[in-house]
Amino acid sequence: MFDRRRWPIVGLVAGALALSLTATAPAQAAAPAPASTSSTTVAAGTGLAASYWTADRMAHALPGDLLAPSSAQSTPRALPRTGAPGSVAPTAAVKPLKGPGAAHARPGQVSTLAVSASATVGRAFFHNQTNGLDYSCSASALNSGSKELVLTAGHCVHGGAGGTWHSNWVFVPLYNYGSQPYGQWSAKYFTTFNSWISSSDLDRDVGMVTMYPNSSGALVNVVGGNGLAWNWGFYNPITILGYPAQAPYDGGWQQYCQGTTTRFGSEYKVALQCGFTGGSSGGPWLLQYDNSTGLGYANGAMSTLDYSTGWNRASYFDDYVYNMFASVANLT
Repeated sequence: MFDRRRWPIVGLVAGALALSLTATAPAQAAAPAPASTSSTTVAAGTGLAASYWTADRMAHALPGDLLAPSSAQSTPRALPRTGAPGSVAPTAAVKPLKGPGAAHARPGQVSTLAVSASATVGRAFFHNQTNGLDYSCSASALNSGSKELVLTAGHCVHGGAGGTWHSNWVFVPLYNYGSQPYGQWSAKYFTTFNSWISSSDLDRDVGMVTMYPNSSGALVNVVGGNGLAWNWGFYNPITILGYPAQAPYDGGWQQYCQGTTTRFGSEYKVALQCGFTGGSSGGPWLLQYDNSTGLGYANGAMSTLDYSTGWNRASYFDDYVYNMFASVANLT
């Protein structure tokens, strides 16, 4: 089991971000989305999912990455035409409840800079209705008009081709070896790309979840919310946060990795060789991560991993990811 102390653990740092992100939106509406880049939103539940999740069920939830098809099934494709870079700003919690502590680095990383764990990042637990098993992914709070939005991977909300929407979906920010310092939020609506639903398209493995408020209030008001960035290219310094749960990790505490992303072959994905394992799916890839606030700009969500090489990948965030966001930003 990893050391649970809250003082800094060292990690790899690639350098300062040169980007200047501001709260902007596209100057004009995007063209109608092709079927492969349109999205679907459905009701997720009654808000009573928290009663399903006993400590034992959480402890035995399987890594959600097992639900994603092999990355070898990705289809090489030409880059689609996208618009100008855009962003939505992050926001701090209205009434923060806890200090974040320090994230752990993946084994073998060396640096002088500690990375703070983020209260916006946590574990998502859900029941797969197709096979009857319980799973866990990583997820993060995303700033929006509703203050109730969570970002994760598409396979963490829907089983893809031949599958269905998951159930009993809850988000536990800053999960800490069973401790839930902020409590849980239950899913109200699921959203993902139609091409993920119909054909398990890993280039569109993105999910967004609108949550019910809990007794503390709206999610983003309690823990803060990351911003969103799209059309920023494939090569950016990034901070990845999440809860990998397979060896050498155990899913108990937040982990981080930093480096400069690249395009993975001819796939429509950004990639970084972090070596994160199962359970990290859905964790945010953050531009301009601020150590003092625990906030950044989400520019990806962990999608796939390769155990033999250590490469992790995330779907590229383009106009269509923004369109998905815009379609549910004010949904309550």
